[in-house]
Amino acid sequence: MTMNRILSSSALLAASVSMLVSGASLSHAETNVAGVTAAVNPTASALEPSGKRKLISLGDPVVRNQRIETGPQGLVQILLADGTSFTVGPNSSIVIDSFVYDPEKQTASLAATMTKGALRFIGGKASKASGDVTINTPIGTAGIRGAVVDINLDGKTADGQVIPPHVSLVFGKQVELNSRGSSERVFRPGFSIVAGNGGNSVKRTPPLWVSSLQQYLAGRPGQTGGAQTLPTDNSVRNSQVANNNSQQPPAKNSIPVPQPRPLPVTSPEQIAADSTRDTTRPEADGWDGSVGVVYETVDNWGDAELSSGYGQMTRQSDGSWSGTDGDGNTFSLDGITPSETLTSATVTGSSSVLGSLTGSAYAGSGDFIAYLMRSTTDDKPFYVVGGESASMASTFNGTDVLHYVVSEDPASGAVTIGAVNPDLALALDTSDVISSDLLVVGASGTDSSGNTIVGKAIQASLSISGEGSDQTSAINVTAGTFAELTNGGNGLTALSSGGYVTDANTGVTNEQSTAETIGGSEGDDQLFGDDGEYMVIVGSGETYDATANGGLGGTYLNSGANVVSRDDTATETDGTRSFADTTVTGFATGAVTSSGSTELASGTVSWNIDGTTNSFTGAIDVDGVDSGDTNEVYMSSINSQTAYLNDQLIAAAGEIDGSYIVSSEVVPAEIFKNTDGSTTSEICSSCEFMTWGWWGQAEGPESTSSVHLGNWIIAERPTDAEVEQVHQTGGTATYTGNAVGTVVNNGSQYIATGDLNATMDFSARTGTIEISNYDDKDTFGAEVSFESGNTSVSSLTSTSMIGIATSVTGAFASNGTDPVAGIMGSFTAEDGTWSSTGIFAGSR
Repeated sequence: MTMNRILSSSALLAASVSMLVSGASLSHAETNVAGVTAAVNPTASALEPSGKRKLISLGDPVVRNQRIETGPQGLVQILLADGTSFTVGPNSSIVIDSFVYDPEKQTASLAATMTKGALRFIGGKASKASGDVTINTPIGTAGIRGAVVDINLDGKTADGQVIPPHVSLVFGKQVELNSRGSSERVFRPGFSIVAGNGGNSVKRTPPLWVSSLQQYLAGRPGQTGGAQTLPTDNSVRNSQVANNNSQQPPAKNSIPVPQPRPLPVTSPEQIAADSTRDTTRPEADGWDGSVGVVYETVDNWGDAELSSGYGQMTRQSDGSWSGTDGDGNTFSLDGITPSETLTSATVTGSSSVLGSLTGSAYAGSGDFIAYLMRSTTDDKPFYVVGGESASMASTFNGTDVLHYVVSEDPASGAVTIGAVNPDLALALDTSDVISSDLLVVGASGTDSSGNTIVGKAIQASLSISGEGSDQTSAINVTAGTFAELTNGGNGLTALSSGGYVTDANTGVTNEQSTAETIGGSEGDDQLFGDDGEYMVIVGSGETYDATANGGLGGTYLNSGANVVSRDDTATETDGTRSFADTTVTGFATGAVTSSGSTELASGTVSWNIDGTTNSFTGAIDVDGVDSGDTNEVYMSSINSQTAYLNDQLIAAAGEIDGSYIVSSEVVPAEIFKNTDGSTTSEICSSCEFMTWGWWGQAEGPESTSSVHLGNWIIAERPTDAEVEQVHQTGGTATYTGNAVGTVVNNGSQYIATGDLNATMDFSARTGTIEISNYDDKDTFGAEVSFESGNTSVSSLTSTSMIGIATSVTGAFASNGTDPVAGIMGSFTAEDGTWSSTGIFAGSR
């Protein structure tokens, strides 16, 4: 035996780590314990973050950010609390960068850095439950899901032959290597991703590589594995080992009759290619050349519209494509090299409908191919999409939020889905723009048309540039539903709404559009790739200008298009869903413009959230905003698209009035200033139990007023009885946070932020709320009360002003354990020709 194993199960390991962490005399490093060393061969040492080096002994704690190095004869086995193990070979170096394990939820995440040597990784909960394991190496980042993986960076065979750097799947589900903008995946054990100067490749793992690594990890002859007392012949003879081994009679089995081995009929190249396909998912229908074709036409009234249908496309001997759409119109396109990862190229083509074409082509796994083209004469769009269909129901499964990276629209350069307005795309094209991924979560139930839902989606972009009267801003929000389509298969149907201000002294220009996926074959899901990695989304719509007569711009806009590809490394698993299946309330504010006149307004927000369909209904109700016969922006399942992915990721877009709602976590703009001059996107520290964001609507044919970048905030509110119980305890609490709102100053309209400081006297049921450093104003605010008669209430109401004329309406916010953990609300302040309204939040 060459290694002394002291731990044999994850339960025992978790107990060992627990004892290490709960010891009476812990150093700072030991509070970051990730696991223990389960086996050691000299020479192996640990380099602590302080730079101190020490020799590793059996049972030593493994600390995050501590570098573990082995010498020519060194071996170390590391066991983590979730059951993960690393066996680190000679001349190797590894650092556990981060490790988070929740034994109750059985979830874990792990990141490590390996700079040299060789190791074997055996996945625990971090690998099996969520696939959240990454190992950074000089040849790229290895992502591991439920697998045993060998990594050999600079190994050699027993006779000194050099083995190329590689990552091998020994057992399990998947390993992926990302390097230099490319990615290779292996789903079949016995195959390796090999790094080379010309790029990575996949090949069957040679037996020599396996045996060589095994020799490295098994130790060397003459080593003791760290055992202080060596076994002797006599001690073995006196043991009971023989009773269970050598003295047992051999098993009597029939001698197998040798059978001829069939000759291989598949080339090594094909076998390697098959190893990169995910066999854990149901086989998708093979692509037979059927494609979706979309282009712009003119209807009988002379208006532009998108014509979509299905056709056939055939690859020519020179690699180019020729095809026809469903109406028999022909087209030809330059070829693009097939790829297992998303690649793009600039291409040209021609169409019998639109003439010469130019644009971009994309290729990916599962024969995915997409051409996003434009006519060279009149800039009309022409799109072709094809490939193997993947199952949306299987891909969008569970409450994990999947991230799909949005590529630029080749025509406008926008990364905003449905951003069909060229001016809005231009307004978003600044260094301050934040464009989210397409965020997707699984859902169930049925939509308003009775179609089965399989998922919900959110995507948004936000730009707030400059301060005061020099500020420009733009926003676009997309919300949608993945559901069964009329002709079969699942696809995305979404709405996009937004607006932009290029001059703080003029009105807002709003736009709204529809967005939907393109399928390759009728009746198939409109999702592509071996593992459901790709979608193509197009949009078209109208623009509404608050400065135009009647508010309607009246221009039907050309389509915009985006290819989206999944980023598995960004999947969010920690979002809370405490709002699901509840009615959540809060506060809303905004500057309401109607017929050229702007007034500041504040009010309430109330949403009924359905945790099954991941949608919500309800309203933002502020004075001066008219939608139909009520003073509210109303979100229903009929005239809008709503999406609730978790408490932090919420969005909606309205069809009738161009309204939009989006939480700040979707587009986390760093607009709040810290005391040290840095900026943050958090409205207050430890405020994850409160959610705030942006809203607006268009002044057009369906509404009489517009709002640009209004604010809202929601949270679970305590009962009056819970606040009264705090009153009985007595004492005071201080809350700190931020405020954000809209300023109207001598005709200019812009966004401003400031600091919030508040003190609540629970004995007296009174408090003060103060806002400072807000648009160069001195401190202002209000004294508040949370008493009704002789009973405490959860709401906060102004009793007198502090500084300039200010009114405050607010409430306490519960974090689930502390009913008064936070405060939230709205404010309105006036100072001559300067006025502002906004929201605030603070935590204690």
